[in-house]
Amino acid sequence: MQTAPSMVGLFAVALLAVWMLSLPGPARAADAAAPGATRIAPWKDDKKAAFLLMFDDNMPSHVKNVIPELKKRNFTGTFYVNPGKKPFWTAVWEKDIPAAGMVLANHTMHHTGAKDLAGLEEEIKQCSEAINKVTPNCKEPRLLSFGTPGVNKDMWQFSKEQISGLLAKYHLVDRGPFLGAAIHYKTGKDMAAVVDKAIATGSAGYIVFHGVGGEWISIPLPDFIELLDHLVARQDQVWVTDHISAHKYETERASAEARVLEATEKQIKLSLTSKADAQLYDCPLTLVTQAPAAWQKCQVVQGAKKASVAVIAGAARFDAVPNAEPITLQAE
Repeated sequence: MQTAPSMVGLFAVALLAVWMLSLPGPARAADAAAPGATRIAPWKDDKKAAFLLMFDDNMPSHVKNVIPELKKRNFTGTFYVNPGKKPFWTAVWEKDIPAAGMVLANHTMHHTGAKDLAGLEEEIKQCSEAINKVTPNCKEPRLLSFGTPGVNKDMWQFSKEQISGLLAKYHLVDRGPFLGAAIHYKTGKDMAAVVDKAIATGSAGYIVFHGVGGEWISIPLPDFIELLDHLVARQDQVWVTDHISAHKYETERASAEARVLEATEKQIKLSLTSKADAQLYDCPLTLVTQAPAAWQKCQVVQGAKKASVAVIAGAARFDAVPNAEPITLQAE
């Protein structure tokens, strides 16, 4: 038979609870606000989601309509190009568009498919070589995004294993299933809903475009602008970036670990590691580190890189590269 707890027992439990609460922050294992406690943000700048704007077939409407609107908002687009497809591949795609910060991606050389695996490899290889030629300042090897071109079925008779083997050989990353404007999302409101879904799920949302205000499978320019303005209105929540940057961040983050090496009132020292291949996955991750109560600003140093960071709500937010030098934070 159960009996009521004695007054002595209750008093002892109360004393134990008071003692535990009186322990300093580091002694409480569950205290995530202790100086040095660090979390890895889900996306760059601690945004809730990522969003990718993808454009197929290097169309004239991309040059005329899309890129000026992206530049106006400081957005980056991923452009899946066919360098062998004339007359659409022009000097603008070789010079002006890469210089504007847009990212070129592999859509095969001619957008015609291939009759055999050797022919497909040549289409993929030539396209990557053409992209590398017009972006000479990028390091090698590097990852490029890949989008399967829409061609006749008899010109794309390849297994998933065959495709995966070629993508791995040429450091290409498949962008995923085709989800396109004017096909899956017919209005600006339809496209804006994709952004909101990505924010709600914390994922990387994307839409693939062909024509924008012209050419084939075209979405009206006002609908495209409605999407861009929706992204601007939610920039505090969503990171608008290119496919490879989002892929690198997500891949590195999945196995990343931030460890506190030192935490005092004057200095915090961290290590950041990831199991991703450091040769190909070199995207900085955003860290959020709790600072001592007296800190209002700090200097963050990793190797030769230095940054002055404000301490907001007791935490410093900054970017650091995994598998590199330790990160040091010092009060300014």
